Amino acid sequence: MHKIKNIIKLVLVIVLVISLYAFASNRYEARKLKDVSITFTDYSDPLISEKNVNKLLIQNNDSIENLTIENLDLNKSELRLVQNAMIRDAEVSVSLDGLLKAVVRPRKPIARIMGTPDAYLDQDNLMMPLSKEHTVNVPLVYGFSENVQDKTFELINFIRNDELLKASFTQIKFDKREEVTLSVRALDFKVKLGRVEKLDHKMINYKAFLTKMQKDKQLGDIKTIDLRFDNQVVVTKR
Repeated sequence: MHKIKNIIKLVLVIVLVISLYAFASNRYEARKLKDVSITFTDYSDPLISEKNVNKLLIQNNDSIENLTIENLDLNKSELRLVQNAMIRDAEVSVSLDGLLKAVVRPRKPIARIMGTPDAYLDQDNLMMPLSKEHTVNVPLVYGFSENVQDKTFELINFIRNDELLKASFTQIKFDKREEVTLSVRALDFKVKLGRVEKLDHKMINYKAFLTKMQKDKQLGDIKTIDLRFDNQVVVTKR
């Protein structure tokens, strides 16, 4: 008899716990959202505004004050964000006090492809459309095709990882032989890079030659710098 009483007590406790959990869960789902918090992981060049992220999160005519946790599908809200061409990744959640949170990781363009239409190449070597909200200051690429996409990505990242090169080169032009000519910021000369290969060797030669010409105050006399040859830098003067 004593064992039966203990079993009954245990069952009652379990039922009570389940009831309390269900009650708390229902109260949580019925709780109204009080506000929205949107955070970008990178604010340097956001291609989509917080306002438009908000529109993707909540797509109905109700105000935030009239929405409840129960009638908001977080998975769908998150999916709408990651399907946007300007967003790389996103996480959506709701806090216990009714705050809808979205952490957005935007896509980052590293080059602008000049074509029909223009497009960006992003940090994952993927093509993406231009933004209607913001323009990013990145090198311009002419003569682009799918055949040179990987080479473009390799070259752009090489340039981006060197502060001097990053500050120098503004345009990349591929010719029909897939050889590259670079345009230099604030200096009226071209750099004939040739094929995208042996970049370390070519740029060591370029920086050494540039330092010498700058010391001799002869940068203004240069028309082209040719880096296509292994053991020498060929210069054409004006």
